[in-house]
Amino acid sequence: MMRLRGVRNTLLEEKSTKNMEKKVLNIHADDYALSPNSDKDILNLCKLGKLDSISIIPNLDIFQNSVSQFITEKQNFPKEINVSVHLNVMEGKCCADKDSLPDLVNEQGLFTVSWGKLFIWNYIPWKKNIIKLQLKKEISAQIKKCIEANIITADKIRIDSHQHPHMIPLFFDSIIEVLEEEKFQAEYIRNTQDPLSFYFMSGGFKDISISNVIKCILLNHFSKHARKILKKRQLPVSYLCGVFFSGKMDARIEKYIQAFIKNSKKNNYITELLFHPGLMLSEEINYEFTKAGFNDFHLSENRAIEYKEVLKYE
Repeated sequence: MMRLRGVRNTLLEEKSTKNMEKKVLNIHADDYALSPNSDKDILNLCKLGKLDSISIIPNLDIFQNSVSQFITEKQNFPKEINVSVHLNVMEGKCCADKDSLPDLVNEQGLFTVSWGKLFIWNYIPWKKNIIKLQLKKEISAQIKKCIEANIITADKIRIDSHQHPHMIPLFFDSIIEVLEEEKFQAEYIRNTQDPLSFYFMSGGFKDISISNVIKCILLNHFSKHARKILKKRQLPVSYLCGVFFSGKMDARIEKYIQAFIKNSKKNNYITELLFHPGLMLSEEINYEFTKAGFNDFHLSENRAIEYKEVLKYE
């Protein structure tokens, strides 16, 4: 708790000088509109003033109900909650015409694409252009769905993605082209950069998943491409604390937050502290959830641990 008090003191100091704490550390929850129980958890954190922003999944059946609940409940939030479009091509149904997405969905319009496929397609020139056209149609449809639902506005678009595939240049460039062609005004696009050096700077780490280390290395590599584009478009550049401990953002992160804050202030970056604090119940799994590995993540009790961790922040 001493370390966490130190983080809070740092944020209070920032608040006294131009309210900078929000620019340094942003407490974020992914996966709003995943399931009723998950939504309940995230909305409760919003009402307690523990979150600065959330990401909403546009393409699941629950979407309209989730939007209605958020709009109804936001009058009870002690502060404004920024909402990002959580672009999802990993599971669920497409929002664009399924016949226009032959490489991404099956006959029922359910996504069959994977991170691995997108990664490979990124390096096949002739295939890359075909996939970009399909991605752009779906990206546009998901953004427009959120605008039409009045959960976001076209002049303040915030974007991230389910499982971070938007960091693959093929996908990131598709987003930029959609923004330009549709004349949407972006306010924020997540830069999934979770520097391993920050953890070493803070005294090393234990009990870390090798797969998460590999994810960090890959996403940090792709972030170089994203940073150039974000800076060119004068959009905020960010760090992300949430890949290295992906799946279990527990009390261990408190040891490393100061390194993120220090480097964010030094480089004029934001640090997005990413949690998945909404627990899905097994009875909420339906036809939209076709990937066993993803379902394990949605149902993991670690989400309850992350919920408790978010309660420590203000």
